[in-house]
Amino acid sequence: MSDLSPTLVADVVVLGTGPAGMAAVAAAAAEGAEVIAVEPMQHIGGNAVWSTGYLAFVGSQMQADQGIVDDVEVFVSDARHMVELARDQFGVVWDEDIVRLFATESAETYGILTERGVRFSRFIPRPKQHTIDRMAAIEDTWMLGRAFQPDFERPGVTTLHGHLGQRLVTEAGRVTGAVVRPADGGAAFVVGARKAVVLAAGGYQSNPLLRQRYQPEFVARAPYLGIDTCRGDGHLMGQAVGGDLVNMTFVPPLVIVSSSVVEDAIAVNEAGTRFHDEAGPYDERVERMHAQPGRRAHYLLDDVVAREKATLLSQMPEPTVTADTLPELAALIGVPAAALVSTVERWNAFLDTDATTDPDFGRVVLPPGRRHCATGPFTAVPMVEGINFCSGGFTTTTDMQVVDVFGAPIPGLFAAGDCAGGLNAVADLGGIHICGGLTLGRVAGRAAARGVDDLTTRPGVQGAGLPSMLDTRIALVHLESSTS
Repeated sequence: MSDLSPTLVADVVVLGTGPAGMAAVAAAAAEGAEVIAVEPMQHIGGNAVWSTGYLAFVGSQMQADQGIVDDVEVFVSDARHMVELARDQFGVVWDEDIVRLFATESAETYGILTERGVRFSRFIPRPKQHTIDRMAAIEDTWMLGRAFQPDFERPGVTTLHGHLGQRLVTEAGRVTGAVVRPADGGAAFVVGARKAVVLAAGGYQSNPLLRQRYQPEFVARAPYLGIDTCRGDGHLMGQAVGGDLVNMTFVPPLVIVSSSVVEDAIAVNEAGTRFHDEAGPYDERVERMHAQPGRRAHYLLDDVVAREKATLLSQMPEPTVTADTLPELAALIGVPAAALVSTVERWNAFLDTDATTDPDFGRVVLPPGRRHCATGPFTAVPMVEGINFCSGGFTTTTDMQVVDVFGAPIPGLFAAGDCAGGLNAVADLGGIHICGGLTLGRVAGRAAARGVDDLTTRPGVQGAGLPSMLDTRIALVHLESSTS
């Protein structure tokens, strides 16, 4: 590895250019800062541009245009409900101040995106999670990258594509840069930061060895759908300088499938019948699949959808099965032909009505245009349990400055997106990972460019209520004393 003399220097260094990184670069550059962005892939956008593209906004103009009244308190109540449900399965630490910050700032995110040409087609109803329609579907997820590309072309912004952050550089307890290396294995070098480094390198879901530190091995080895650069690089770098990680065990299981595919699909079990709300909460989908004989079931699509979603289907962990007719498909996947035909006919008959709720399982997310499953050949996609997202990340102040295990902000270090843990504890609401990255990435980039430090001395910006590791240790000592 090279010495610690910087090869390149800027005011702000942003590690990662997914939603949080894009927003951080844009916000820092808007403050007049020189910025260096480090990105292992050859394009910006991270996992978001490959996703379905659902974003949750609170009090957005899109809601107002449709007469939907929403506010921060309603969102926080919905978020608190999700946290209470998650506590049955995971150790969860949520940061209510960060959740409120997101809710307050997310409408501005909607405005920024739409001003930059991003279009949203409709709201996706999820009444068991969002009690108000606030989760919007983007027309084309690549719009996100195009929306922020001009920021990466501004004078003073340098993007190092095909490079990985390796370690943070510190001087006298302050983060002053990062060791960076080419993804193809070239020599490492140092990128210096006059003001701050922003960790926006995504999650750790593609790294089973890292997940194994927080999960049972068989769970950590579960299949993953997404880009392979979410290896926890930011988490490891921040941890090495004392950053306080929370929610690292919170890697929720789900049935691996794009939500875009689910909108047009029904799922059938070995009896050839539907058995759940295919677009319901992720944990309910897993629970219902577990209840099927052999935990075996398939998503069912017609040719129109299979062609439209071909790229998404190619990413599924097990190969699809195709046949010209439903009876032929039934024979291939081992279900009764008559039952499968009847199930599809019943679904299509429901779509012919004006009803907005599926009478069998309460499903409210329906195919766009209520299009039928009717055009052969037909495709079955095996349902497989795995993961898409993780929730662990760093404790931060409300300016997104990383906090150490003793509760003190780390000078020169900020985090956002899946590198920050305070908001993602409520990500099972839906639409949080992308919009949270864009919203809190903007906060982080702005604060980093302004050179904000030691935020505990500034009223109104102190991080939220998250107990530090020191607080936890003191509480444990008190507990032991009281029981001895």
